[in-house]
Amino acid sequence: MPDILDVLHARCAEIAAEAILSGEEHPNLTLTTREVEDLLDHIDDLHRRYCDIDLAYRELDHRYTVLRRATSEATASLERIRAALEQRTAHPEARARQACTIAGFAARNLTAASLDPDRTAS
Repeated sequence: MPDILDVLHARCAEIAAEAILSGEEHPNLTLTTREVEDLLDHIDDLHRRYCDIDLAYRELDHRYTVLRRATSEATASLERIRAALEQRTAHPEARARQACTIAGFAARNLTAASLDPDRTAS
């Protein structure tokens, strides 16, 4: 059987042509039981695909939110590194260790966010 949308298109064109010729304002479209079944199957398939797409969108949106939060935290870490390195009162090695600790935390947090959005470090 041809695709149900092709059948509907052809049938509607036929009905519209008849309505134009007869002057009828509200023509009726008649479908067979099989055509109605095909149409319902097609609607069900469209609904299923919509649900799949909607779920994928929600997952992507969640992932975007997690990555956005992680990049904001990494940006704040860079500011903390800059502040730590500018401290003139601390010993240079202590400043470097502090900067490395902050950078390591930021790197782990970004890595966790990019691998598994539900496993971000706090």
